[in-house]
Amino acid sequence: MVTTTVLDDVFLRCRTYNHSWDEFFPIDLHPPTYGWRLSLRCIRCGSERFDNLDFKGRVMSRRYRYAEGYSQKGAPPRTVFREALFDKLRAKLEEVNSVGDIPPVPSKRRKKAAV
Repeated sequence: MVTTTVLDDVFLRCRTYNHSWDEFFPIDLHPPTYGWRLSLRCIRCGSERFDNLDFKGRVMSRRYRYAEGYSQKGAPPRTVFREALFDKLRAKLEEVNSVGDIPPVPSKRRKKAAV
């Protein structure tokens, strides 16, 4: 399993919040055979996403070009990244009173009636 301590803070944020995409226009790619290409680059980590869309805007294919160091085999679930980010941000969060110390109230779920 990958440990989150080896991840750069930027990658940790992208893995926690998802990427922050912005469009860009590469000149080094061949045009799609059909439809049009939407090229996106993450403004945090630099990973790139290429969507080939039909003329109604439906995604026909998608591929990624990840920033060096981002892609890792056996990555843990997103909750592990959230916990690691929380650990890094904890001092700042406590400083601005954004961490509660009261445990959550258990939810009262209704049991479905037997049919």
